[in-house]
Amino acid sequence: MAALLVSAWGTPTFGQQFITGPSTGLDDPKSMLQNPATISFHRPQVALGIKAHQVGVGSESGVPLREGFVGGSTPFLIGDRIGVGGTVRYFDSPIFKKGAFGASVTGRIFRFLSIGARVSALNLSYNQSEFVGVGEDPVIGGGAGKTTWTSTVGLFAKPLPNLNLAVGGRNLNRPNLALGGDSFQAQPEFFGGASYGIGAVRARAEVTNSRYGLDARLGIEAYSTDGSFIRVGSDAGFNNGRIEGQLHVSGPLSVNYQYNVPTSDLRGASTGSHQFTVLYEFGRTPELPERPSAPSMVMEANRSAVQSSPEPRLRVASGHQILQHLEKRVERKIDVPQAVLQNVSREALGRLDSTIASHRGRTRGRPADDIPENIEVMDVLSAEYDSTLSRVGRRLQDGTPSTLDVLQKDQDSVKAYGLYNRVRAETGVSSDQVRVVNPANSPTPQSRNRQALPREESRSVLNPESTTLTLLHPYLSDENGVWTLTVEDGAGEVVRTFRGSGSPTQQIEWAWTDEQGEPLDQGVYRYQLAWEGPSGTYKSERQKFTVQKTVRKVTIEVTENPKGVDAPSDALELRIDK
Repeated sequence: MAALLVSAWGTPTFGQQFITGPSTGLDDPKSMLQNPATISFHRPQVALGIKAHQVGVGSESGVPLREGFVGGSTPFLIGDRIGVGGTVRYFDSPIFKKGAFGASVTGRIFRFLSIGARVSALNLSYNQSEFVGVGEDPVIGGGAGKTTWTSTVGLFAKPLPNLNLAVGGRNLNRPNLALGGDSFQAQPEFFGGASYGIGAVRARAEVTNSRYGLDARLGIEAYSTDGSFIRVGSDAGFNNGRIEGQLHVSGPLSVNYQYNVPTSDLRGASTGSHQFTVLYEFGRTPELPERPSAPSMVMEANRSAVQSSPEPRLRVASGHQILQHLEKRVERKIDVPQAVLQNVSREALGRLDSTIASHRGRTRGRPADDIPENIEVMDVLSAEYDSTLSRVGRRLQDGTPSTLDVLQKDQDSVKAYGLYNRVRAETGVSSDQVRVVNPANSPTPQSRNRQALPREESRSVLNPESTTLTLLHPYLSDENGVWTLTVEDGAGEVVRTFRGSGSPTQQIEWAWTDEQGEPLDQGVYRYQLAWEGPSGTYKSERQKFTVQKTVRKVTIEVTENPKGVDAPSDALELRIDK
């Protein structure tokens, strides 16, 4: 007896399905039970459905097989890109029951494509009262119930206005449905669908591939733009037929009825079923009232009776998504007397410009040509002087610094030539690295005022220098309001605010500065447009841009200390003062 029960009811236990719908239906609330990706194309809604099976005409056993579902969804959890849904489904028969509690999330990848996923907790339980006198029955020997979980993934595409496509799979995690210690894993099921409409007629095809084989269902329907339709269809073998109709009652309310009848006694669990569904859609635009009939020979129009108008939508966009912020900092370390500083060239002290190059310009002046090679430095140099020249020579060989300028004082060229020849002879560097320069021959007069030169300077260069913020506000007819455009940093702190009254301006030129007039620092920023008036408050979606910052620090040291030549530098000058 126990073995017969396992064989007879094994297939219905795992084969009987919950209430479901077409994977490509946008007007049918049951489509989200089959394909969660359709939530992105639905209106926010709540649906309730029940299904009852009849055993036979005139049978007194009533409706022993019962099914039902409750579902809700919204495609607007995050803007119009991310949506969520929840479902509760049950299947009740005299031998077993099963229920599923599911949560779905869906995302609109493109305007015509969405992807959705659902995770459901599945509970299976047997009615022990139907197993009387069986003894140690293997079906419920390990317990009368089982709870596990299943997963569903689906894709929905609308590449053409009249063409809908869908594909997906269920039981992708292969849940274990065995009640005891044995393993009975549900096989993955894959589904697909397509529908195409011409005028008010749409043809539909659905395919499911499961452990019981390939199941194909075909149908044709007539529909209207308010969500009403009538549909007839059957499976590919014409073993199960169905007739379904949905009526948009008024406003957000619609009702649905479906009658399924098997044409073969071997293909159905009953001799027919009746399914009822009630649908409530949120945010549906009320229908325009009918215009009363005009008197004879008189044309009238009652425009004040229109109760609905498009809801205002705000949009804001920047002409640039990435800002390059280049900052140059000049730091001057000076430890020479003011009398010595007056003779230092302006170029040697650095100019703050917009370049980010790692080198500075060499001292202006006329380099000496044809330097005699027989001029040498006298051997009476101090040990410290001699050691300093040797360290400078080694630094030139290493390329740090890359250049050395020997600045002659007035017309005292002998000492300068001697230093030049010694450095060239000891290091072997080229004449491009070592020069003898007379600043007095510079065509540009040298400024004698060094007190006004700041010890620290900085300058920022922005690329692009400014951006254009474009503000769009369709259907915003009320001008008695206030608009605000805010820019926030990564921590959510407001760094810049633009305000105005009435309708938002169309464009704002912005130089990438905060409220204090300083250029934006590195990071990711978000901006949003908001409008508040008598008709309500509206906000745009948050947009973002990125600031990439590069800092170049230039340190210039003027010193009489020979030890300073050991510090890293780009260029050195040796000035002959005596």
